[in-house]
Amino acid sequence: MSESTPIASAEYRILALYRFVPLVALPELGNNDPQPEPVPDPERHPALKSLQRELYDALRPWQVRGTLLLAPEGINGTICYPFHAREDVDAAASDDPVFEYLKGHALFGGPDLRTRLSVWTDCCDGHEEESDDGASNNDVTHHEHTSSQSAQKKIHQLKQPQQAFQRLKIKIKAEIVTMGLGRPLGHYSRGAEDFPSLQRCCDVKNGASAHQTSQLAETARSTSPLSRHLQNQRCNPLLTKGQYLSPSQWDSLCIADPDVLVIDTRNTYEVEIGTFDRAIDPKTNHFAEFPNYLERLAWQYDWSAYKESNSGQVESGERAEMRGGTGHGEHSQGGTEKRKVPPKAIAMFCTGGIRCEKATSYALQSHLFPKNMPIYHLEGGILAYLDYVAKQKRHDKGSNYDELGGADTSRPKSTFHGECFVFDKRVAVTEGLRPSKNYIPCYGCRGPMDRRLLLSANENTSGDKSEAAECKQSSIPSKYQTLMQGIPNLPELHYDPFTKQYYLPGLTCPRCHDGTTRESLERFAQRKEQMEICEREGKSHFRDGKLIGC
Repeated sequence: MSESTPIASAEYRILALYRFVPLVALPELGNNDPQPEPVPDPERHPALKSLQRELYDALRPWQVRGTLLLAPEGINGTICYPFHAREDVDAAASDDPVFEYLKGHALFGGPDLRTRLSVWTDCCDGHEEESDDGASNNDVTHHEHTSSQSAQKKIHQLKQPQQAFQRLKIKIKAEIVTMGLGRPLGHYSRGAEDFPSLQRCCDVKNGASAHQTSQLAETARSTSPLSRHLQNQRCNPLLTKGQYLSPSQWDSLCIADPDVLVIDTRNTYEVEIGTFDRAIDPKTNHFAEFPNYLERLAWQYDWSAYKESNSGQVESGERAEMRGGTGHGEHSQGGTEKRKVPPKAIAMFCTGGIRCEKATSYALQSHLFPKNMPIYHLEGGILAYLDYVAKQKRHDKGSNYDELGGADTSRPKSTFHGECFVFDKRVAVTEGLRPSKNYIPCYGCRGPMDRRLLLSANENTSGDKSEAAECKQSSIPSKYQTLMQGIPNLPELHYDPFTKQYYLPGLTCPRCHDGTTRESLERFAQRKEQMEICEREGKSHFRDGKLIGC
């Protein structure tokens, strides 16, 4: 770029991307012949190793950081990189060599590469730090320090836009989003006997107990990479997946219709800080638990009530008669067991679209639901919806949209309430993909932690704490006293009355503290001390030694 080209101040772009596309040639599930020749380990396949080296070499010169996952089924990840927008053109039209390189890649690029761009301009993880007197550290005139040199280093560090990630990692995995089916591999055919969920359907209909049939899911679990690859083909979005619904269609076709079952495919800690109206929380801690949830869900409904009509829906009058209370109603089967009235359709969503794409694929390939039941998923996920809502509010004529507060009295409110958790320094985003001001990452589990917990902890420890701390110490459960005993430099244990859980500010959160081991706590404390030393010296604790310019 020439020196005369007008350049705006530097900022960072965050690019989320994924695509299901075969990156290597491996045995297929439909092959009935035994393996005639040895096949390479999918996670060590030469083609994937070569692609990994190529991406490292291509992205490092552009100061790219983040994580990309490569697997036989495709690519997935989120990266962040410096971006210099030209002042004389729209930012979206400015040259972006990173985006152009990935979008045009011969193996995974093209129109089917799903991407979502957002801007990261905030300093210090998206939040201004405050000094003891409440003044913003970003305001140089109000920031005083005993050492002028260290103060200048810290101020310079705070004033510079910060990367959303610490380093660039390109990993080779069995899956680009882990569903971990672990299905039996005794047969390679696509018959019902190969699917524990399908076999369970047959056994229950034949009178087998739920306890007996549940054993099928635990049998013949294989851990070899090749076996995992073959198992993963039992959920293959390249073969089948749900029907996309754009953000503009989502509210009217799904959220507004009480007969559509809306499922949040994300984990519980993500759902807790924000989700759509009427969305069901599967209560999963990992996406690998979702297939079992979907199987349990399918058996809650009486599919004999699902009319095999052209529309594939229970007639509205019959549905209204059978529905009782909130949600989908129940009716008796044989006078003993109650089953719910089935929905007329199922709609799934996730953060960026990849998890619900795989979830709908599994729902269709496992035959858990009637074959003519519509199964939808939100195209682009919550991120696309939040981006769409913000753009509509800005551009609709006659809108009363408030650029500062985001209020709009002329349009219906967004049906997504709260914030959307993301796996980078933003922690969560709101409408327009603006970084969260309410959440910070937990040091222990990296999940979202209410920022007020850390602020209240700082307030509690800033005053006279002799008598108060003595009272608190006597009320701490003995298991936590034993856990923390002898570990130096630990913060004071605090109690969150909302969750009724204890936590160590800066090390653990109410969600993860109870499951933290002593070994992990010692490691957290040591790493926190190292990071504080680096911060005082104006250095970065994390460093990618191979990154050009480091």
